[in-house]
Amino acid sequence: MIEGALQGLGILYAYDSDRVEEAIARGQLKRILVDWSLTSPGLYLYYSNRRHPQPALRAFIDCLLDRDQAASKRRARL
Repeated sequence: MIEGALQGLGILYAYDSDRVEEAIARGQLKRILVDWSLTSPGLYLYYSNRRHPQPALRAFIDCLLDRDQAASKRRARL
């Protein structure tokens, strides 16, 4: 999707991507709809809490949490 936006094929919605930030800094991409964009970092996932999540959903949630924690550590090193 990033490559498509860089080629001018459309609008990209991206969250926390170093490649997107670099493209913005180089002037290859620009932010639009800034007033309506989410500004707080983090992941948001909504699902029914009436019962425990199925194993596949639990694995997906754990994967997202691991990815978010790894990204936070990378940002802290910069």
